[in-house]
Amino acid sequence: MSRTLPEALATEFEATELKPFYAVELLFDSGDLRFWTGYDEIEANGETWTGSGLVMSISGTSEPSDLSANGMTITFSGLESSIIAVLLGENYRGRSAKIYLGALDSLNQPVSDMYQIFAGRMDTMTLREDGQSAMISISIENVLIDLERPRQIRLTNEDHLERHSGDNSLSGVAALQDRQISWGR
Repeated sequence: MSRTLPEALATEFEATELKPFYAVELLFDSGDLRFWTGYDEIEANGETWTGSGLVMSISGTSEPSDLSANGMTITFSGLESSIIAVLLGENYRGRSAKIYLGALDSLNQPVSDMYQIFAGRMDTMTLREDGQSAMISISIENVLIDLERPRQIRLTNEDHLERHSGDNSLSGVAALQDRQISWGR
């Protein structure tokens, strides 16, 4: 991910009047959901983003100097029932989620492409209802969390054939295991 803001966005952040916004992209099989923290719809990054107004909140995050995997949480309230059905009806675990930062100009249009501030995978989803409204919280884990998961891959021909059918490139590994090789002759 690039660490430089688009030039127009950097210029807007230095202006005396600023209209920043966040945007969230959740990728599902049945279609992607894109929200931003404003009203109506906007066109940004070549996509249409649905305004969620004040019904979306994003937890803070930090970027540590080590390789620790910090996550984020997005909370929605007051969503349409069709969107809630997609969120609850689909397999969301491990699906991609991205969070962007942008700014609007004086005509309430994005000044440039948005800047991606976080990318991860959806982990858990919590639904809270009180009879009047429903709140959905989605925790997103950083992709670095994969570094902490154990790998169960072995360099055997059998294990390789399970993942790559018909590829016998590791068929000689077992024969090399006990073989004496003389170097420098």
